[in-house]
Amino acid sequence: MTTLEIIIIAIVEAMDCFAVAISTGLCKSSIRYSSAFLQAVSFGVFQGGMTLLGFFLGSFAERWFNAVGTPIACAILCILGGRMIFGAIRGGDEAVSCKRLSLTNILLLSIATSIDAFAVGISFAFMNVNMNFAVSAIAFASFAMGIIGFEIGRHTAKRFKTKIPDFIAGLILIAIGVKMFV
Repeated sequence: MTTLEIIIIAIVEAMDCFAVAISTGLCKSSIRYSSAFLQAVSFGVFQGGMTLLGFFLGSFAERWFNAVGTPIACAILCILGGRMIFGAIRGGDEAVSCKRLSLTNILLLSIATSIDAFAVGISFAFMNVNMNFAVSAIAFASFAMGIIGFEIGRHTAKRFKTKIPDFIAGLILIAIGVKMFV
């Protein structure tokens, strides 16, 4: 596999992180940069780690992954998206919205977005791939897309004084979950 092909795969793998980071930024325009940075690091670590794990487990895990992994990722994203929408509709201080970026949410989002990377790692097990470069490229692209997406979402959310960004963020997460499932 050529360097260009690996870079393209890395960017494609990072697109889920980008979309999730935009949705996080949309509803968390006032959070600290350290939380956004932690989310981006988590995206990179999980994307790279799951690619490597998929590579090592190879075809053994393919059957299990197809049967169980995708529905779990779909459920995580749909639940988090539903919580965001519920918070946007309900409003107020007691809303179940996305006021802060908790470590639990960061980990759940990282796991959900890295399921695809596991499948890519499985496919790499059957190809001639420089795994050091591939894992590094996927991890870096996911980290970078996490930072860029969050900033785009945060700047967009600052323009709105309503709960519309929270609602849109929830819809984005649900759409990503449904896309993974279908």
